[in-house]
Amino acid sequence: MSSGNRARVTGGPRVSVVIPTWNGAAVLRACLATLAAQTFTDVETIVVDNGSSDGTRAMLAAEFPAVRCVPLDTNRGFAAATNVGLRAARGDILVCLNNDVECEPGFLAALLAPLDARPDLGFVAAKMLNAHHPDLIDSAGDAMSLVPWNVGRGEPDAPAFNVPREILSACAGAAAYRRVLFETVGYFDEGYFAYFEDVDLGIRAQLQGFRCWYEPTAVVRHRFSATAGAGSEFKAFMLTRNALKLFFQTMPLRRIVLWGPVVLGWPWLDPIFFDRPLRVTARAWLAFWGKLPEVLRERRRIYRARTVPVARLLALLESPWIDLTRAWRALPKRLGLLLRGQRAHA
Repeated sequence: MSSGNRARVTGGPRVSVVIPTWNGAAVLRACLATLAAQTFTDVETIVVDNGSSDGTRAMLAAEFPAVRCVPLDTNRGFAAATNVGLRAARGDILVCLNNDVECEPGFLAALLAPLDARPDLGFVAAKMLNAHHPDLIDSAGDAMSLVPWNVGRGEPDAPAFNVPREILSACAGAAAYRRVLFETVGYFDEGYFAYFEDVDLGIRAQLQGFRCWYEPTAVVRHRFSATAGAGSEFKAFMLTRNALKLFFQTMPLRRIVLWGPVVLGWPWLDPIFFDRPLRVTARAWLAFWGKLPEVLRERRRIYRARTVPVARLLALLESPWIDLTRAWRALPKRLGLLLRGQRAHA
């Protein structure tokens, strides 16, 4: 890994903020307003519009003329749209931001501070709060055992979430990356389309020596699933297919050998735990098998590029028993909800 701060792109800002959007003009307006109020100002903002039909581009031209809009003809997904913005960016620090977040005034300054203090850090995760319930955590970074999850989601914003620490990966809904990380590791894997591409990038970065930091003073409020919808079949399909892809594409071989059969069977519990229709689970499961040759090729490429011992990644992964224990403890409650005809969403 190349450490330290690179020389700044000639004539460019220190920071580039990249925001992919699709038919989210209302939430994007609120997001951009909070970016305009940041205490750190050496920044450019790039919005990549995924073929929106809700007047997003007209709104940007009229209300935020300083924002660079990169228009795409169709919805190419979070990963591809973000990559377009990252390649267009001129900053040395590249900040990925969801269109449905609102940033505290000191967000960018706090996000940059660990990168300035720690040359060994490659990327930094923000504290994301639930915009509808600001006393609840939406994400305090990303973790992975058999499946990935946002650390702290749904939990009260307790003192434990105010402790900065090294973590596995950052939620790309609000995270900063050194430009050199993308130049070394590559960009987001567009095969995910949306969901878990940030964990995939984080694992690849860890395997090439880039460390990740959680910075709790960098705060945003997130309107969870404002674009895809919390209970949409599209999101359910993506979460299931991509969780399988992520596990078999990035996990160390010993974890795949020991836990692979469990992971392959796990999606069939989704109709119980998340009210996902069985047909969606079946489609996602079959879609993963259709992509398996591609997944295995990418896996070989990832591990051939590795520059640190696999033990370092294993130390950052959570125990698989965490997933099994949580599922077992949640089962009685979920069965009770099902008997009462109530729903739960991922």
